[in-house]
Amino acid sequence: MAELIRGLPKALRRNFVPAPDFSRAFVEAESPRDEPLAKALAAFLKRATGVDIAAAEFAGVELPAHFRMSYRLHDENGKTLTSGRDLAALRGQWEGQAREAFSRKTDIELTREDVASWDFEEIPAQVRSGGGLTAFPALVDLGEAVALRVFERADEAHAAHRQGVVRLLRNALASDAKQARRRLPIGNALALKYAPLGGIEGLREDLLEGGFSDLLERHELDVRTAGTFEALRTQCSRELFGAGVERLKLAEPIIEAQAELKPWLQPPLLGFARASYDDLREQLGALLTPGFLRELSPTRLVHYPRYLKAIRLRGERLRQDPAKDQQRMLQVMPYWRAYLQHRAAGASAVGLAELRWLIEEWRVSLFAQELKTAEPVSAKRLARALAALA
Repeated sequence: MAELIRGLPKALRRNFVPAPDFSRAFVEAESPRDEPLAKALAAFLKRATGVDIAAAEFAGVELPAHFRMSYRLHDENGKTLTSGRDLAALRGQWEGQAREAFSRKTDIELTREDVASWDFEEIPAQVRSGGGLTAFPALVDLGEAVALRVFERADEAHAAHRQGVVRLLRNALASDAKQARRRLPIGNALALKYAPLGGIEGLREDLLEGGFSDLLERHELDVRTAGTFEALRTQCSRELFGAGVERLKLAEPIIEAQAELKPWLQPPLLGFARASYDDLREQLGALLTPGFLRELSPTRLVHYPRYLKAIRLRGERLRQDPAKDQQRMLQVMPYWRAYLQHRAAGASAVGLAELRWLIEEWRVSLFAQELKTAEPVSAKRLARALAALA
């Protein structure tokens, strides 16, 4: 603990001197528990001194190697296979072999490969081998079929099993899905307006896939018996076409709105307000990405007509006052460029989504205030969302 305190930036460190005394006080005051050391130490120091310090302050402290945990990996006979202080590296090197050994010691007769339909009477949630090992059976999605395998951890098994059930459900509903796609009531006029975004068959596929995703959100997918799987299949078969129609209802105003704003995406004169028109087209392209009608949730798609109407209003006003548009655009660009950089760097999907849609609401508030935002938005809130990605 003393080394952690000594590694803090000077402005913080001077509040906790002498470091050994604070370290001893921490050890005496705190009891062992399942909590990161940095978090517990930061909370203790804050209580003891009133100085605002967070666990993240210790992240940059480089401890000497002898302060780091040393790990030894043994085989079943107790022989040391390897040792080291980097747990992630050890796991990466040995995880595959460990899984294979674990599978061999569990009920190997339970496992199966390349299963295309549900033909299990029951898949137990867990099994115990003769050697006393507990394993967690789960279906694993292979693409067009599934495998039944065993996992060491219940959470990994649960996540895999859900995807495996979805794969078998897709296979079982293939005929229903084909019929539902064909029946979706998409008129010629709507198909023509959608043409700049893609073909009619692609639209049908996106709507039904999106509808199927909506169905999955409403049903329990930890299915483990033949009877519960058949009940799930029957229910989804009954609801699939309706789910696709609901997606179509969401899509229609979006398709109409994007068709109406097209004339406003081109400048009245060559070179007129080029940066603003480039930004308009970039914004529209980022909204109407291929597959957006299948990938986005209904709660997000419902806002799209407002976003597109805001783009149209901006396009109308841009022709009248390009200087004002540029002034507003400059209030958006730092956040948008930062968002793109963080996305390229692989930032948290949850944090990225929050920032991305806040930026869209920010555009509405700047360029089409009369349409109102779906939630409060400000430069300060955008800055907080951006800082959370760092």
